[in-house]
Amino acid sequence: EKSKLSSHPPSAASPCPDGWIRLQGKFYYFSNSQGNWSYSQSFCSSHAASLAGIESPEMLASLLPYPGRLDHWIGLWKGTDGVWHWANGTKFDHQFGIQGGADCAYLDEDLNISSSSCSTWRKWICSKPDA
Repeated sequence: EKSKLSSHPPSAASPCPDGWIRLQGKFYYFSNSQGNWSYSQSFCSSHAASLAGIESPEMLASLLPYPGRLDHWIGLWKGTDGVWHWANGTKFDHQFGIQGGADCAYLDEDLNISSSSCSTWRKWICSKPDA
């Protein structure tokens, strides 16, 4: 996939939807409004996206498109079986720790992945592949 991307001039890539940011073959959207985790995921789904999967919290922090700090839902949640999953259903491989004992994950201002009650209102980050 990477070689395909690099062999085309940037203009050949699909246009960035309004308000989205392209990075490394994905589009990201940082909300200005707030919602609970399931509302946030529904919003992302309605844009053919999901709450963001994260390789690196630092990378996402560098994208924050408005002044302020990170306090954003991401696509990690803990099922009734106690297992963490990404919003797309794949199991979380614990490449980083999740702080707190609650069931939905967010990125905090210190670039930690923390968990809180899924009913908390906060901003969110969607991601989708650059198809």
